Amino acid sequence: MRKTLLTVLCMGALYASASVLCNGTGETSVVMNQKAVSVKATPTKKALSKDERAAISLITTMYNSKGFENSAYLKSHCTKKLLKVLKTAYDNEYDSQPDAYAGWLFRSGAQDGPSNAHKVLRVVSLSNNWYQYTFLDMGLKCTNKVKVVKVGNKLLFDEIKQGKI
Repeated sequence: MRKTLLTVLCMGALYASASVLCNGTGETSVVMNQKAVSVKATPTKKALSKDERAAISLITTMYNSKGFENSAYLKSHCTKKLLKVLKTAYDNEYDSQPDAYAGWLFRSGAQDGPSNAHKVLRVVSLSNNWYQYTFLDMGLKCTNKVKVVKVGNKLLFDEIKQGKI
C-alpha cells in the first residue's frame, strides 16, 4: 500500500513538473524539469531494545514449554504481586494448596479445543512494559496481554490480562 501511494505521488510530481511543447509541425514533445527530488524512507517497525527482545523470549519460552503449569517456574518468573493474584484465583476455584497457582490465566480460559496445538504465534511489544501474545491453546487462536518488568537484572511477569478467544 505504501509503495503504491509513493508511486502515485512520484508520478504526480513528475507530471506536475513536465512541460508539453508543440513545435508547430504536428509533433509534441515532453520536457522534464531536471530537479532532483529526495524521498526519505519511513521505517515501518521500531527496533526492539535488548530487554524487549528478552521479554519476548521469556513469554514465548514460558508458553511453549508450559512453564505456567509449574509452581517452581511461576515462583521464579513472577513478581510477588502476580503470584498473589495467581494464588487468590486458584484458591477461589479450588481448595487451597500451599504451592498452587492459577497458571491457567496465561492460557485462553477455554475448557476444550479442536486439537492439541499449543504454541505462541506472535508477540508484540506494546508500551509501558506490556506485551500482547497471540497463541494456540488446544487449537484455539487466542490473545492475552502480559506485563514484564525488570527486577534487578531479571525480567519477571507482573500482570496478566486474558483476552478473548
